[in-house]
Amino acid sequence: MHLEGAAKTNVTTFYETQLRQDLPNPCQLLERLELLYGERNRKQKAIQNLHSIRQREDETFISFYPRFEKEIANANAEGWDDDAKISYLRNALSNKMRDRLVGLSGSDTDTYAGFVQRCVDVSNDMELYAPMTTVDANVAGYSNHQDMMEWEPTQPATTQVNAVGLRGKANINGFPSKRPEDQELLGKRAKWVNQEEIDARRQGRRCLRCGRNNCRIATCPLAAALRPTYVGVKTAKSTVVTKAAVEEDSEDPQAEQ
Repeated sequence: MHLEGAAKTNVTTFYETQLRQDLPNPCQLLERLELLYGERNRKQKAIQNLHSIRQREDETFISFYPRFEKEIANANAEGWDDDAKISYLRNALSNKMRDRLVGLSGSDTDTYAGFVQRCVDVSNDMELYAPMTTVDANVAGYSNHQDMMEWEPTQPATTQVNAVGLRGKANINGFPSKRPEDQELLGKRAKWVNQEEIDARRQGRRCLRCGRNNCRIATCPLAAALRPTYVGVKTAKSTVVTKAAVEEDSEDPQAEQ
């Protein structure tokens, strides 16, 4: 520590005085520094801060608690009753933390230290399980999106194109798959099927384009099907399908399916 000016003079004088004593007391030096340069009304300000301090909704308890403890120390509140400190801490918690603490009671939370430990445990659980819940929701949403129809056979052709533009644009010409089972399908086009077959594929959670169980539209190697002048397709049965429905004439006009 490097001091200059009046601060150096004040500390040096007191330090030299202490050295001349038989038992120098470092605590007296700290007390003098606090008297000369300590924050004024620190205790009163800390008590006011205890009424207003709040944990942010995106802040973990582990990150928030040191800020709260600092105000407790500045307010000289270590000796307060546990109920009083618990009340201040509970009011400072985020809404998510307070919601998780509802119904959690017991002898271990009657003390301030026990309540703090319970908050730590709850916060750790929230950090552990929240990301997993988010991932599960994203996977479910992605699966539902892939199972949506890219086209509607009973609608006019203009509607077909609009639907493809909105949902199937990313894979109109077929996905460049590297899977061995997809290699013979690369460069080919899906066969147009009727609404009954589409419903059967959706119910069987099969690819709406090729009809296989192990495929999805987003990564289907077949190009989108074209609406023919007439086509008759039998209703699919609820069986495992591994062979793709491929259009025999794989010309490449504008895709509609």
